Amino acid sequence: MNGKPSILRTEAVVLRSMDYGETSKIVTLFTREMGKIGVMAKGARNPKSRFGSTLDPLSHIQVIIYYKPTRDLQSLTEASHVRAYTSIRDSLRRIEVGLRIIELTNSLMQVEEQNLKIFTLLVSVIAALAEVDERFENLLPFYQLRLASILGFAPSFEKEIFDEMGREGGRVELDSGVIRSGSGGTGYTAGRSVLRAFAILARAPLVDVLRMSLRPKIRSGVEGLVAEYMKYHFEDAYPNRSERVFSQLGRA
Repeated sequence: MNGKPSILRTEAVVLRSMDYGETSKIVTLFTREMGKIGVMAKGARNPKSRFGSTLDPLSHIQVIIYYKPTRDLQSLTEASHVRAYTSIRDSLRRIEVGLRIIELTNSLMQVEEQNLKIFTLLVSVIAALAEVDERFENLLPFYQLRLASILGFAPSFEKEIFDEMGREGGRVELDSGVIRSGSGGTGYTAGRSVLRAFAILARAPLVDVLRMSLRPKIRSGVEGLVAEYMKYHFEDAYPNRSERVFSQLGRA
């Protein structure tokens, strides 16, 4: 973008939406063309607003933005659904997975830093979350590891490591992502099944990840390992607000 005002037409995913004043909303979008960007949607809270449900979090939309380089908050003039994923709202667990995905994206992405790989990944994961009947919970650790890989923190391992690994498992060196067999040394220790699932989530195509059937104990182990891996590399930028909220809802 040059220094002059312009009209930006692009696809976007809604990362966050909050009320502003009596009739408007401030919305954080992750766009195909410009990465993360904040916009003002005037009149979006009016009952007959032209925006409708397009500004709900997780929406995949087409937008028209009046962009002015000197502003921190741009003006959203139009929005329409690319695809409406209403089925996500049918399940509290789907909502949790989706909100944790966009919370992570919002936290790790820099303002106006385009990343087409991450945009494409995000869109494909949201579509899968809405469409698959089973194993959609695999999408959260899958997305976290793929996001880390795109940002330069991909786990590093060879398939042969699992041939020599016994039931006792091994460990992941969090700094490098290297998987090693056997006990001892530094890193995050886990059983063979957990480490194998971690490796599949890190490298397998999405279609194969959605075929993975994980027992509750293995799933818990994998999610814990992925969370520690992300926290090591992104530190305080790794968010956990949605996780805490849904954990409290589960206990209630």
